[in-house]
Amino acid sequence: MPPGGPPPPGQFGGPPPPPPLPPLGLFKSKSGLRAALMNLSGVGAGYFYLRSWVFFGINLAVTLGLLVAAAIMGAADDLLIWAPAILVWILITAVHGLFAGRAHDRRLLARGEQPPAKPVTLVLAACLALVMAVSLLGVWQTGEWRLRVADAAHARGDCDTAIDVYGQVESGFQLSMSPSLMDRARSGSEACQILSRAQSDVDNEAFDHALESYSDYFAHEASRWEDTDGSIADIHLDYASQLAADADELYSGEVTEEVRETFRQAQETYAFVAEDFSDTPAAAEVPAALNDLYDLATGDYSAESWCSASDQIGMFDDLSWDAAPEIADRIEEERPDAALKCGWAQVDAGDFDDAEARADFLTAEYPDHEADEVEDLVRHVGAGRIEEEMDTAVLLGESDLDAAAYSTGGGDKVSVEYVNYTDEEMRFLYVGPDAVHGEVIIEPCEDCDVSSPPTDTSCMSDPNAMDLTLDPGKYRIVIGSTENLFDRPLHGDVDMKAGETYADCFYRGEAD
Repeated sequence: MPPGGPPPPGQFGGPPPPPPLPPLGLFKSKSGLRAALMNLSGVGAGYFYLRSWVFFGINLAVTLGLLVAAAIMGAADDLLIWAPAILVWILITAVHGLFAGRAHDRRLLARGEQPPAKPVTLVLAACLALVMAVSLLGVWQTGEWRLRVADAAHARGDCDTAIDVYGQVESGFQLSMSPSLMDRARSGSEACQILSRAQSDVDNEAFDHALESYSDYFAHEASRWEDTDGSIADIHLDYASQLAADADELYSGEVTEEVRETFRQAQETYAFVAEDFSDTPAAAEVPAALNDLYDLATGDYSAESWCSASDQIGMFDDLSWDAAPEIADRIEEERPDAALKCGWAQVDAGDFDDAEARADFLTAEYPDHEADEVEDLVRHVGAGRIEEEMDTAVLLGESDLDAAAYSTGGGDKVSVEYVNYTDEEMRFLYVGPDAVHGEVIIEPCEDCDVSSPPTDTSCMSDPNAMDLTLDPGKYRIVIGSTENLFDRPLHGDVDMKAGETYADCFYRGEAD
């Protein structure tokens, strides 16, 4: 042995140096390829194969963390974020598995061992990847099944159950990675909440709100419940009944606009049920309901309060009564009857303008209804107005009218011939039997000397003498100036007999 230590390897009988390791390419490492493929499962199976426990634990922890975070933070709602994130992580582990497998093979070769070449690892890798894919598919299909359960409850109208299950789908199946599943669950829940609100409104007898909610529900794209038993028709029926009760409560003897519109809305709602829900049991109830509505709304007719009854019946102008045609017949009979009787009541009360309006209404709308009596009503209205003028004329004083017959002759009429021997117009107002009435202007005397009383001859020969023919009977008469408001007109009742002539000459308010 030479001084200074042992000889170098290979010299003087020492062991020969190990042969150099052959070059090992990245994709020629069997363990690397297997580790990469097994890491595609997402659970670090490649590291488990390589017995790299640290990397296996890290891979498993990160994968589970990503899945939990994805489930909590809504992977299906942010698919473009979470799907790439998970795929990138799996790709990283696969690439890292290539390098880790190559290092593993180099270590084996350095020890003079050969990497295992059994194909079972490839089968295992494929099975693990398949298990991962099937797991995600299973989450998706379970979510779809729960959605169908919710939809079935929704279709039955069991919204408490449906909303609960829709919520489970939305919160528990984000790992399905299906935005469609989430959207359908939310949309179904939203529709069912509207339906639930409508059902609650019905329970609280808020039928107007219920109908509005049902309308919103059926307009919703996710509505599933169908009105197979006519529930909506029943709600309309209840709503119309509620409207009628509200209108009756609002009515206090006068048909206000609010009362009118509420009764009309009730009638239109009943008619809507009969037309649009004709195949439901509710439609069969409409005729009786309309009759009850009409009786309620026109109760003053049976109470013989004719004016208010006329206004009540008038609330239903221009409405369709196809569902209860007998009511249309009643309106055709009762409306003019109430209007005519109201007109007479208004004449008795001195309300001549409204009485005339009733008569005009009858003439325009019901020309064949008691035409003679309507004409009689118009005549009494005119007589009433004349009497009002008479009362006004004598308000500040009057002079007695001493109207004796000027002459008696034959015939069945009465002749009135009065002369105005003044320079002012005079008017002759009269109201007689059966409301015969009139107003005649007596023109001033032409070329008369009104400064002194006239003689009988000069006065009675005036060509402007009033010439009026009347039926015999008792008349109320007022004769006075049309210009002098402080004139004391002649006023009195005169019983005129057939064949008599009444003539006189008036000057300065005095009779000759």
